[in-house]
This record gives sequence, structure tokens and C-alpha cells, in this order.
Amino acid sequence: MSATGRAQRRDAILDAACTVLAEQGLEGTRIADVAKRVGISPGHVLYYFESKADLFLQSLAAVEERLRDEALARFEDLPRAADRWNAMLEVMAPAGPGDFKLLLWLEAWEIAPRDERVAAFTAALEDQWQALQLDVLRQAQADGEIAPDRDLREFVTRFSAFFDGLTIQVVTGSRRIDREHMLEICRDYARTQLGWRV
Repeated sequence: MSATGRAQRRDAILDAACTVLAEQGLEGTRIADVAKRVGISPGHVLYYFESKADLFLQSLAAVEERLRDEALARFEDLPRAADRWNAMLEVMAPAGPGDFKLLLWLEAWEIAPRDERVAAFTAALEDQWQALQLDVLRQAQADGEIAPDRDLREFVTRFSAFFDGLTIQVVTGSRRIDREHMLEICRDYARTQLGWRV
């Protein structure tokens, strides 16, 4: 199989893994379940991924990479930092209850306290999102949309924790907070903390 073919096969396995993991959870997922979705043997899955844990982490990384790519693609047509911030929030926010992308995060958060590898992996993914947020906010500060004396790094640290809490509410089907309410709360928080109309 060519390098392109191998990459396509790996991507197909990751797509299947994301679906199965979201439906069954990490504990209930077997390599055979993922293989069946792709139409290959479990041995073929293990040719690309060393274990179920590795497949889970790489699935989460693939989801995050696609979300960042989507955010960056939207940025190309949005020169204003405020518009980029709003676009990034829309990409990051869960679609609604049971959003499979965020269900993977819930699994990772549950495992991380007992697994140093998962904790380090998820921390690195979170660092990438925080770096993207900082880039947008620094642009806003440079353009005069945010006061120059605001501590952007501290804001991003707090905002990430705030955002994650709201994400859990939406993904688990809160009766009080849906996606649109979540986005409204996030925009209000940024406006209050940064003096920024978004």
C-alpha cells in the first residue's frame, strides 16, 4: 500500500474510532468494534495503533486538529479580532447534547487523574487551544479592541476553565444551558473581563 493509501486507511480507522468511542465509551469499545466499522481485521487496526488507549488518544487529537483547522480556515475571511474570537467560540462549542467530539473529552477528563499519559496528552491539546486564543486576543490588543493593561494569559487560563464547565453542561443535556446560551454567556464573560464588545 502506498503512503497515501496508508494515510487514508489510518484516517478511516480514526473516523470509525471516534464514532464507536462516542457511542460506546472507552470501556465498552473493543478494537474489533472499530475494525468492523472499517471492514478490516483487528490486527490491521493494531498495525496503525499500538493499543486501544493509543487509538483513543489519537482519535481525540484528530478531532482537535480538525477543529483548529476549521477555526483557522474561518479566520482567513475575518480580519477583525472580535470576529475571529466569535468564530473560534462557535467552532469550539459543542453542537448539543451527546456531541461526539466533546464526549471524547469527557472520557479523557475522567481517565486523566489516574493516567499520567492521558493527563499529559490532554494538557498538550489544551495548550494548543489556549495558544490560539492568545493569538486572537493579542491581535485584539494590538488593534486597540482590548485595553493594553489586560493580562491576556491569565484571562485565557480562567476562560478555558469557564468554557469547559459550560461544555459539560451542554454535552450532558442541561435543561438550562444549550449551545446558544453557552455562547452568549462566553461572549458576556469576555466583554466583562476584557472590556471588549464581542
